[in-house]
Amino acid sequence: MESNYTYAAILDFSDKDAIDITFPAFDGMTCATPEEDYVEAAQDWLALTILDMEESGENPPADVRAEDISLETHQKLVYINVWMPYHRSKVKETYTKKTLTIPVWLDLLAKQNNVNFSETLVNALKAKLGLN
Repeated sequence: MESNYTYAAILDFSDKDAIDITFPAFDGMTCATPEEDYVEAAQDWLALTILDMEESGENPPADVRAEDISLETHQKLVYINVWMPYHRSKVKETYTKKTLTIPVWLDLLAKQNNVNFSETLVNALKAKLGLN
């Protein structure tokens, strides 16, 4: 299984209410409203498509070369990258055990207040990484 995939995507702006997103290397499409992040919508569709292929034992196709893609005036070619470990974890959350060291006084105070250490660490890491 690969970790990174990058594919050409065609953004179609002909409809004022939606941005149609197609990947020439794949069948199917997705869309986003102008208010949505079309990159995130494209990444989600691409990642789910690749995950489905992996589950059924298929290999994702090779990307289509940019010079083989014809665009109309209301279309734009972009490249969408997905880092599969992140998207795999969104579908099935897996956990890893970590050992940490904290001051004794903080440990006692946290235990007295029934602090869930794992939940607190996850929330703090998400905040630190800007994932909230």
